[in-house]
Amino acid sequence: MRILALRVRDVRNLEPLELEPAPRFNVFHGDNGQGKTNLLETIYVVAALRSFRTSKLADLLRFDTQVAHIGARVERGGLERVYELTIEPRSRRARIDGKVVRPLARYFGEFNVVLFAPEDLQLPRGAPADRRRFLDRAVFNRRGDFMPLAQDLDRVLRSRNALLREIGDGRKPLRTAGTLLDVYDEQFAQLAATVTSARLAYLDELRPRFAAAFEAIARMGIAVDLRYVGPDEVVAAGPEARAAALQARLVATRPQDIARGATSVGPHRDDVVFEFGGRDGGAFASQGQLRALVLAWKTAELDLLTEIHGEPPILLLDDVSSELDPQRNRYLFDFLAQRRSQCFITTTHPRHVLVADERVDHEVREGKII
Repeated sequence: MRILALRVRDVRNLEPLELEPAPRFNVFHGDNGQGKTNLLETIYVVAALRSFRTSKLADLLRFDTQVAHIGARVERGGLERVYELTIEPRSRRARIDGKVVRPLARYFGEFNVVLFAPEDLQLPRGAPADRRRFLDRAVFNRRGDFMPLAQDLDRVLRSRNALLREIGDGRKPLRTAGTLLDVYDEQFAQLAATVTSARLAYLDELRPRFAAAFEAIARMGIAVDLRYVGPDEVVAAGPEARAAALQARLVATRPQDIARGATSVGPHRDDVVFEFGGRDGGAFASQGQLRALVLAWKTAELDLLTEIHGEPPILLLDDVSSELDPQRNRYLFDFLAQRRSQCFITTTHPRHVLVADERVDHEVREGKII
């Protein structure tokens, strides 16, 4: 798949843009702060209807404007479709081929974009919340229904937490609010079980590709793995029993949750560990080995999506080359040269991008694509 045309109006510092990208490597170079990452963000947002930099789409609005527009004409499997997103301070409108999409879940699944950003390289030693977001981005690309599901889970979680706080501070006695809390527990357990099962299934698919990619990158003969961390009885349960295990855990932790005013168990508390030689890579691997682990994940993710969808996804590579050592940077671009992905690459200097063929370079200066 590839983007045939991209149109952007009033997004961050970007000047009005109409671009017909090259089918393979599109390299955008320039100093920091000129708008390179903003350009990649527009592509990610029109594909996923969310940003990888902010939780509020309104943050994308150009200063002193009230409406932003992003449009992408995308070809996949010989079929062209036009994806459009209009952003206003308190709303968004998504269209495919000029028609409003209802339900919104129908928007997802056909426009696959994989992001690789410099902060991803810090994940094994980073915060669990960052690893959860990283995992969920990957699962969303695997199955288009995952993001609406995760959003439904988040809404129930916020409602449950609000009720816990009301009980905890005495605004609602437990004897009268308990029935509603039971309802939230059941809703949350069902959605959380589905989210957890989707994450576990994705890791099962990715794991052998991840191990093979790491060996190709590092050539160390060290076993690596990806381990999902959550309550043992929930992770070990099969998909059919997982909701019941979660609901039982919610009941058991209810006094603690009321005291804290927050739900203590669920996908929002789980983690994924990059294992290196049977131990937590974040604690035992070197900086170079950690970056090789993340690079292995990304290359495995691209291969998995290519196999599943029959063609490679679009890759957004945000100034990663400057964070990789020469050996791993060379592996990355050798890998990409052998695939057929359309790539959008930002860099502070074109020499960091180690491809010569099928490449078009642009300078980015003060929001202008030159």
